[in-house]
Amino acid sequence: MKGTVLAVLVTFVAMWVAWRFSHRRWLHASLMGGMMVFDIVFPFYLYFVNDWYKRLIEQEQIFSFSVWMHVGIMVVLYTLYVVQVQAGLAIWRGDGEARGGHRLQAKGILAARIMALVTGVLLMVQ
Repeated sequence: MKGTVLAVLVTFVAMWVAWRFSHRRWLHASLMGGMMVFDIVFPFYLYFVNDWYKRLIEQEQIFSFSVWMHVGIMVVLYTLYVVQVQAGLAIWRGDGEARGGHRLQAKGILAARIMALVTGVLLMVQ
């Protein structure tokens, strides 16, 4: 449990570094892209190292509000990633008007990732 939380916290550091060096586009895009890939692959890792079938199906936790709240937050996060990548590509192509939306989406991603971390930890503690 500690390792998974630590891994997620490291991605927050990567987000900060990417934000801090956003003027270096390749570094920014590489770090954020890597973090997005991590967020997509991480649930599969958790599925394979934990006995989720027993927990979700046999213990019927799949019907709990906390599980569905976490899933909903993850859907929001992945949706924000798609929109964020589109805005980032527009900026990369020279569309300066996309910067405002890109910044706003970044705040939404940060909020969604924090909520995903909190709900994920709460699910681990149960």
